[in-house]
Amino acid sequence: MARPGVTSTLIGATRQDQMESNIAATGISLSEGQMRRLDEAGKPKPNFSASLVTPQIRRMIFGGRDVTGWGE
Repeated sequence: MARPGVTSTLIGATRQDQMESNIAATGISLSEGQMRRLDEAGKPKPNFSASLVTPQIRRMIFGGRDVTGWGE
């Protein structure tokens, strides 16, 4: 919930003790360094389909127009 735009969470608890543990975890604060390390560890690895979203391919798909992708 420390990320801009995140307003809720999905909790998959099936037992009361799991729910209590999840609720208790909301009191944990991570440092900027810890957040950076988690971001790096969770960053998706580009695969073949990533090559299909290059600016050149997007221009071809969108009739020569420049279309900005997510995170650009």
